[in-house]
Amino acid sequence: MFNASSSIDRAWSLPPECYLGGGWAGREREAVFGASWLPACRLEQVAKAGEVFALDLAGEPVVVARDAVGELRAFSNVCRHRAARVAPAGCGRVERLTCPYHGWMYDLAGHLVGIPQGDGMTAFRREEHPLPAWHIGVWDRWVWVHPPHPLPQPLESQICTIQAWLGNRLDDFRWVASREYRVACDWKVFVDNYLDGGYHVGPVHPGLAAGLVGKAYKTEVFAGASLQSCPLEGEPPGGMAWYWHVWPGWMLNLYGDTADTNLVLPDGPGRCRVLFDWYRHGEVAPGQLEAMLASSDQVQREDMAICEEVQANLGGRFYRGGPFVPRREAAGWRFHQEWARAVGFDGRGVNDV
Repeated sequence: MFNASSSIDRAWSLPPECYLGGGWAGREREAVFGASWLPACRLEQVAKAGEVFALDLAGEPVVVARDAVGELRAFSNVCRHRAARVAPAGCGRVERLTCPYHGWMYDLAGHLVGIPQGDGMTAFRREEHPLPAWHIGVWDRWVWVHPPHPLPQPLESQICTIQAWLGNRLDDFRWVASREYRVACDWKVFVDNYLDGGYHVGPVHPGLAAGLVGKAYKTEVFAGASLQSCPLEGEPPGGMAWYWHVWPGWMLNLYGDTADTNLVLPDGPGRCRVLFDWYRHGEVAPGQLEAMLASSDQVQREDMAICEEVQANLGGRFYRGGPFVPRREAAGWRFHQEWARAVGFDGRGVNDV
């Protein structure tokens, strides 16, 4: 039975019902994603006044905007009238946000500035109904946002470990590509797979395994973060692959002259979205980017296949969770502990708490 206080040699994983939706999805929305800083976009995507970027973060539509005086802002991307989105997904440059449903208009500070045919709304004060503001912060090249909350933890408290380690390692890296994967598994299944200390790499990723010194795989666990590392085979000697996880579902992977980030988000019961961005150091030769993306895509397809199989099997009657392998799965156990503490899980069902 799951017990968050167990040592890893006695620990048992979360039971299947924690991965199957139900009441836990609502708990996660409030206590995990609703209580965390999440990366929304790259700073370069909202570098100039009038630039906006809109996306969904765990079921919450949000828009990041650089307003007319150059201030960076974030707010709910839902019109206060009839709940249509005021900005389409992705990035662009606008003077104001106009709802496509009834034409309500908002400036880039989120203020309601125009209501077509609204002259008879004598009891409605539009200045009292801006788009709800999100907290916003910047670290390195990423814009991070936090859902409305009176006293959120500062961004630095969530990223301090990776921030200190990363330093200026990415200063000369530039963004080269983005891709989104939709996976038929709970977001925690995908994170579990990432955090197993390379345990699955040999069986699931034979091509990737050939480039790693798997016996030297190492895992370090911190509060709200973990770092997995492994030497790279071949030249130059001393090359390393580094795999950071930051609570709840953000990853930064650095290997040679390439880096990528992954943001794992729930997308309904038994489904998740994984948002990838790739970065490269130096110039990319013709054909090199395509080859890199094809190689990465192969790894992701392999991960998707095993994660979707796991999700399908979690609904069976006879699996009740399993133990952890201490040599490999320390980061996975810490993730289970942090999830349980966040949502208040003590081994009982959500309806029993």
